[in-house]
Amino acid sequence: MVLDKHRGTFLRVYTEADIKCQDTSDTDPFPAYLEGIDTTLAPFCPTSANRVLQALEMANVSRDDRLLDLGSGDGRFCTAAVAVYGAAHAMGIESDPSLIEVSKSLCQQVATANAATATAAGDGGFVGKETQEEENACSKVEFVEGDLLALPVLVRDPRWTVIVLFLLPDHTDKFADLLRYHYDRGARIVSLVFNLNEIQGLSLKVSDEPQGIYVYEKP
Repeated sequence: MVLDKHRGTFLRVYTEADIKCQDTSDTDPFPAYLEGIDTTLAPFCPTSANRVLQALEMANVSRDDRLLDLGSGDGRFCTAAVAVYGAAHAMGIESDPSLIEVSKSLCQQVATANAATATAAGDGGFVGKETQEEENACSKVEFVEGDLLALPVLVRDPRWTVIVLFLLPDHTDKFADLLRYHYDRGARIVSLVFNLNEIQGLSLKVSDEPQGIYVYEKP
């Protein structure tokens, strides 16, 4: 279920974040692949806020889902999954500690704005259940600092129902077994910019080539 009243808040907060970091992803949906630069598994090239929502809609994210973002950047997929789509839980794993702090800050901004909206729609100054839920939304979102390959217990947790990733093609083989594991369990795999054609056994359910969104799900 999409919480339409929160879509605007998410778009505003993250569009402002994009402006601050001079993000150009709205005009060029394919982040630059920088030859010769150590970007570990993928460079931080934030996906536009609109495209985040489109990808989560294509993956049919809902209240029953638990989302894992492999390389979460500034946390926009995790925040949107919980704040806009009401997901039960979301976790982002990110190697850059400064982006972890940015993620927490942006998530809190969205939660605070949503709580204010819920309060304004309520009875005067009464803080109702909905307002409290919005204020506590960030408790459903976790950001973990670390190397994806060094956290096997977290990344292979069978409770994850949606996996989000943006990995450079050179590193696909490192995650093939992990992605097949989750795919075989019935999880949806959302790949950004690059498709996962090199991984055998994955069935593409839906895609948007111009936007670089690919959703894989077991038939």
